[in-house]
Amino acid sequence: MHKNDYCFLQSRHKHHKRHQNEEFDDELNTLFNKKFHFRFDSDWKLPPADAWFSAPPWTVKELETLKSRLNFHKSQLNDFDIEEWSGHTRRRNPSGEVCWKIRCLVNPEFLTQAWTKFYECACSYRIIPSEAVITREMVSLHLCEAPGAFITSLNHYLKQNYEEIEWKWLANTLNPYYEGNSLGNMISDDRFMLHTLDHWHFGKDNTGNLMDWTNSRAIVEDANKLGKVLLATADGSIDCVQKPDAQEEVTSPLHYCETVTALQALSPGGTFVFKLFTTFEHSTVGLLYLLNHLFAEVNIYKPVTSRQGNSEVYAICLQYKGTDQLKEYLPKLKSAYGTNIYSEKSLFSLEHIPESFIKQVEECAYYFTTLQCQVINNNLQAYLMQNSIPFSIDVKKLRSVVAAEFIRQYDLKPLDYEQEVLKGTLHEENKVNTNPRYHRGSYTERQLYAKMSLKEKCKSLSGFLRTDILNLLIFIKETILWKSFYDKDLELDTVFTYGLPLQKVNSSKFIFVPIFKLYQQILAEEEFVNTIQSKPKEPKPVDIPGEKLLLPDLETGENYNNYEKRCLITLLVALRNLSLGDTLILTNFSTLTHFNISVLYTLSKKCFEKTGFSSDSIILHNMMSKEGILILEDVENECVSGKCQDVWNFLPVQLTNVGEFFASIVLYNNTFYRNRCVEYLDLIEQTLTEQV
Repeated sequence: MHKNDYCFLQSRHKHHKRHQNEEFDDELNTLFNKKFHFRFDSDWKLPPADAWFSAPPWTVKELETLKSRLNFHKSQLNDFDIEEWSGHTRRRNPSGEVCWKIRCLVNPEFLTQAWTKFYECACSYRIIPSEAVITREMVSLHLCEAPGAFITSLNHYLKQNYEEIEWKWLANTLNPYYEGNSLGNMISDDRFMLHTLDHWHFGKDNTGNLMDWTNSRAIVEDANKLGKVLLATADGSIDCVQKPDAQEEVTSPLHYCETVTALQALSPGGTFVFKLFTTFEHSTVGLLYLLNHLFAEVNIYKPVTSRQGNSEVYAICLQYKGTDQLKEYLPKLKSAYGTNIYSEKSLFSLEHIPESFIKQVEECAYYFTTLQCQVINNNLQAYLMQNSIPFSIDVKKLRSVVAAEFIRQYDLKPLDYEQEVLKGTLHEENKVNTNPRYHRGSYTERQLYAKMSLKEKCKSLSGFLRTDILNLLIFIKETILWKSFYDKDLELDTVFTYGLPLQKVNSSKFIFVPIFKLYQQILAEEEFVNTIQSKPKEPKPVDIPGEKLLLPDLETGENYNNYEKRCLITLLVALRNLSLGDTLILTNFSTLTHFNISVLYTLSKKCFEKTGFSSDSIILHNMMSKEGILILEDVENECVSGKCQDVWNFLPVQLTNVGEFFASIVLYNNTFYRNRCVEYLDLIEQTLTEQV
């Protein structure tokens, strides 16, 4: 948007604001000021290092009461379909129009809800340390950051308020290009990451797992090489859809690792902003007590654009006192890092935490719990009164007022593309996240699934195949879908990526997530697997002349990295026996991993005139050159070179994960695995019927 257009729209926007009813003033004040500030007492002392992680877990009666109260209110939602309830609460969300209004007036880079939440944190507290303002230099470290909106939000804030600061950044998250990472814990959206990979650090083993001490240390060291880290953020979470009553317990170990990493990376005077949820458990109470000693100021804040009905809040920790405070305690912090010690022991015993601090935690917990319970109750009441037109009009007016107030209060203005991190690239691509997180059914239904009979489970899974989310997808309908990728002039340079050996494919960038999750769910039932294996399906023959190659199956107990390297050797034997003009038909060739996709990319681009995709085979038609075989032989040599880490990939993801080739692979996988799910469920249903 041109800045003149913005000024015109903004003047109309302010004129409209002046004529809004004042009836929402109290609500606006509450929505924009959900804050708690800890008041440090100089009498508070940290216990000696040998007392850390020495006591069993403990509880505080008042906090347990608040936890029970919140879980009671949350349990009233157990029978609601998660998608239907989310849609209802989205419509009632007072900040539901904020992103739309910002996109219309400001159109910032990579705008998401995370973008607005961070911008609120930045504007509501002085998160840019005075040293950065004086020296005009700052490094920021972003932990558990995918998809990256905190970074683009920080850039917007800096360019609008501190344009003179020379800013460098480093980010960490679970690596979406490593198929061993689970879908439940990882955000696979890489729209921003794909263009900024040099700024992302996935640790020593390349998985991005921050709960590994070696990875944490590697991230800290590389961040400090950039300069003084004066801002650290952590936005990590773990999917708790199966345990909504234990969100804090499930996520606390991750928040501990985020905090310990940030404390080691930050320079004195730095700021730490991290997401947490409730403050009922000993783990969170202990962590907050530690942070109150290490920072001059600790605040708990819930942004207006954070969904009101959830427990999400942000800790804003200002003016770090420095790592000197930590030196004697670091061995203890390391001992619990990513281990069971953190769950089995308390950071500090209850006796070592002053009563005056516990009272402040109770005050904080009561405030945010009360807000959340009120919202849940209001949403429930509204759900039961959905036909109440005046009620709907009231919510609609509030949403409009909140959006207007957001832009006015934080004085948002557009940036020129040259001021953006990617200088307009994301606007030009206009991409959407093709693999958002997806859940279905109510909590009760998901819990009951485990108790269902095999026939009921089969019926439930079959029902998912008929849902809109799959029926709206495009699948291959042709007998063979032909694509011409061959490019004799293309220079392919191998760039090896190494990491933790891949034991099992838990995720993939090359398939629509809900399809793959359904496939995994079918194979998670031992009885279903036994049925499938008892009646193996013969591959459909492709009616086209050519050399047919059936690649081996994954053996029981075999690590996937060994399997795909074994397939490469089998494939190379077949390729060496081909002559120019020959066609190779691949069956049982997995196209889920970056390693195999790089193999197929090499053959499609450098060896064969056309690539065809059938229902369960890939056809490499008319060999034009053997240049690609030489590349794969180099890859084979690298795989057996004796390196301690596994070869994950040998072509950049910026090459294989874009364009028509990538789209064709996703289309093939969506079709292949959808068809597999249909075949498996039909076979299982038939077998169960015969048994009756």
